Amino acid sequence: MNYIDAQGREVEQPADLVILGAFQFHNVHLMLLSGIGKPYDPLTGEGVVGRNFAYQNMTTIKAFFDKNVHTNPFIGAGGNGVGVDDFNADNFDHAKEGFVGGSPFWVNQAGTKPISGLPTPAGTPAWGSEWKAAVADAYTHHVSMDAHGAHQSYRNNYLDLDPNYKNVFGQPLLRMTFDWQENDIKMAQFMFNKMAPIAKAMNPKHIIGSPKNADSHFDTTSYQTTHMNGGAVMGENPQTSAVNRYLQSWDVHNVFSIGASAFPQGLGYNPTGTVAALAYWSARAIREQYLKNPGPLVQA
Repeated sequence: MNYIDAQGREVEQPADLVILGAFQFHNVHLMLLSGIGKPYDPLTGEGVVGRNFAYQNMTTIKAFFDKNVHTNPFIGAGGNGVGVDDFNADNFDHAKEGFVGGSPFWVNQAGTKPISGLPTPAGTPAWGSEWKAAVADAYTHHVSMDAHGAHQSYRNNYLDLDPNYKNVFGQPLLRMTFDWQENDIKMAQFMFNKMAPIAKAMNPKHIIGSPKNADSHFDTTSYQTTHMNGGAVMGENPQTSAVNRYLQSWDVHNVFSIGASAFPQGLGYNPTGTVAALAYWSARAIREQYLKNPGPLVQA
């Protein structure tokens, strides 16, 4: 493998074993740049690297209360939260709803950020004294409720090498081709209609929020989540997956790709815990099987 050191020198490092652990996006990017695995082609459906890219489908409601109701978001802690799983995964009957997937509901209790943690009611100016007054009124008297939805992978959502833009080393950047699909929009609308009554039951002064609609498109200017999945998914068939059950590349046996890039779909809950479990699973296979007898750990 080659890398650039702190002095800007290109170094060639012989390696008997290479583990990609550079986050979902970068694992896929490294495989594409290295020519490991066949790149996915959305026109033919062939290829595996860049395929099955999935995101998360979020819907948010913000409720604002009178000054005698103190929510104190500045002392939040993630571990204090409780998720409502009634409409997550297969915990409800999807038959008449027209979509697959589900979503847990929760109040964002993990504390607020300096800018995004300053919501204001509808009609508030974007700046100036009125905005400042609205921020002061709302900061400790509001809650943000999220439907943290699952997201399915689609043939036309994928990752590949950008044909135009390159990094400082002259390598193509990773390109994400993505938009919301009909299933995503139906699920977001359903979840909003289930979560809104919970917000209203708390008797707030104002509620803001709206679900996706038929005209909704993915917008990078609005933060939604950074828990992406797929692009180098695991499976039993080298024609439809980039790595085997031990996260070992089908094409180059001494390369292992560890991360959420291995998941073919996006779930309601974040993949972090399962990523850690798979890392231990893969490490055990490397230690107990691969190092003793280097080669493919699964025959296909």
